Amino acid sequence: MAHRPNTNAPSDHHVDFLQQFVAKERERAAKPAPLSAQEHAANRKRLGTVRFVKPKYCSEMNVGDWRATIVNLTRDIVMDFFLFVCSNYRVRSWGTSEEYMRQFQQLYTTVTGQYMDRNDAKEVYKYHHHILVPRFGLRAPNIDGKPVLNEDSLRLLCYTGVRPAELVDGQRKGPKDGSLEKLFGRKVVQDVEADVDSDAPDEETQHLDQLLLQETTKRGRPKALCYEDILLMLVRHPTTGATIPAMAIKFIHHKGADNKPKPTIFFFTPTRKLLFNVIMVIIALALDDNAFDAPSLTDAASVYTKHVPGPTQCIPLRWKKEKLKIPVFRRIQGTLLSEVEPMTYSKLYYDMGRQSLDAGFEKAWTPRFARRGAANAANGDAPDSVRDQMMRHDPKFATFSGAYLNENARFDLQNAFLEEEKQDQLFRMFAHVSLTRDPRAVRDMVPEEVWINTPPDPEIMALEEERAALKQGRYRIEGHVAEKRIRELTNKISTKRATRDRTIVKEYREYYFYNRPTWDIEAQARDVEEEAYEVPTIDLTIPERARLADLLCFQPTNWTDEEATQYNIEATNLMSRVKQQMRHSRRRRFRRAVVLWALVDAST
Repeated sequence: MAHRPNTNAPSDHHVDFLQQFVAKERERAAKPAPLSAQEHAANRKRLGTVRFVKPKYCSEMNVGDWRATIVNLTRDIVMDFFLFVCSNYRVRSWGTSEEYMRQFQQLYTTVTGQYMDRNDAKEVYKYHHHILVPRFGLRAPNIDGKPVLNEDSLRLLCYTGVRPAELVDGQRKGPKDGSLEKLFGRKVVQDVEADVDSDAPDEETQHLDQLLLQETTKRGRPKALCYEDILLMLVRHPTTGATIPAMAIKFIHHKGADNKPKPTIFFFTPTRKLLFNVIMVIIALALDDNAFDAPSLTDAASVYTKHVPGPTQCIPLRWKKEKLKIPVFRRIQGTLLSEVEPMTYSKLYYDMGRQSLDAGFEKAWTPRFARRGAANAANGDAPDSVRDQMMRHDPKFATFSGAYLNENARFDLQNAFLEEEKQDQLFRMFAHVSLTRDPRAVRDMVPEEVWINTPPDPEIMALEEERAALKQGRYRIEGHVAEKRIRELTNKISTKRATRDRTIVKEYREYYFYNRPTWDIEAQARDVEEEAYEVPTIDLTIPERARLADLLCFQPTNWTDEEATQYNIEATNLMSRVKQQMRHSRRRRFRRAVVLWALVDAST
């Protein structure tokens, strides 16, 4: 049986945690209440003499049309606007608020065609630093550190240092109020096939729009990694002469690619550990998608057993033409895997955080962790020019040193000064997030005593009382005179409950990682026999998944080249079968649900 996370914890530790949690909730509740429209007007009047937009703000604060407000912008309105932003939205660090201020300056330039007055901008930043930061307790930048992943972490992200938007769909949803069209309507290419009005463009303009559309909306592929970006090949090893698989990936959707494309090609070779073999994953995905152009490439053995013929050095494995613009990593819609829509950034971000917490890491991983790990792995081993090329950095801006350099110095300066043997292995361990990992910890490990004894949230109670007063004991609210307000309250209550539950899980995890060392030390002082930690057994019902997990997690270290090839074939085939089974199981569950709904409808 696996070791319980809180074995050595005091029996009443949940009481101490709840006291700390309630105290933090009260501190968060102490945030100043938002000002009313009249108070904002008085504040703007005061700010007009101080020396040191968003449409919703304009409508709620009664300052007029948002576009006209930006054209006739004054310093007091800008200051009051950012007071409104900090009061009504989840702004927690001054790095975030400063980013909003820079975006606001860009919006002003877009609307008016000129830069904001430099003196006014300086006064706004002074107001931000001296008034908004202390009033709302905004967190200083980089106070949480810059965690870095090591070589035992992720595969494709750590091997390349790419931003997540180069692998999956990182496009943000645009506003639905038409403001984007108003701001950039002259720059947005309109589809000439749509209905036209009396102000329709002439024939020459329509022809120009059609040419532009070929480069934008009708380019035929999403901004994500597609099969046409991957060159899979079999190459002849220059030393042994053996045929091995290799892969090249061209990353083109980097930051700023629309303005100045700087595509970078990364090459991949097989790894000794199957768990870190990204080529095997791509082959398994391609087999499942039936993406190979050669009809004979139907399983892993048919790929791995081919050899390079004659005097050539490699055989490229071509993709079917209809698969070239298909994303490699796609999203799941309901119960089915989409054929064309790429996986979203939010899905990647959520899965990385959830799985890292379940693996016992103290902090949830983000894609930036992997990017920092790749940058720091290249730093020192590769020339600065190569490092900046791989990270898509402009050397003249020293971006790596400012944003990606590991804040933990990976050098034993003490022993170097003393002329003693340097502890390189220890310093490699010190520099990564794996140092504080606790395999006993899981993502949600809150004891039942905490959930039972958690005091109710006053805000949620107030909302429930208001909803109960409106419902007047009625269960069905359809057609109720206050139906709209009741539904709003119900949504707000459920959102606040879910947010509070997530906060409790997060706060208890921080409480556990802070106090666990003390609990273990005190247990040793009391001569408490340490409970042996057993690695959780892999208990999977599907044979293919169980065998694949056994290959990836318990791989021997003494495989020969022939054995490694055979196990690569087996693991690739297993990956493809598991993916097919997951797809079919979702369809079966969906069919059972449809039948169940039909029976319920028939019975009613």
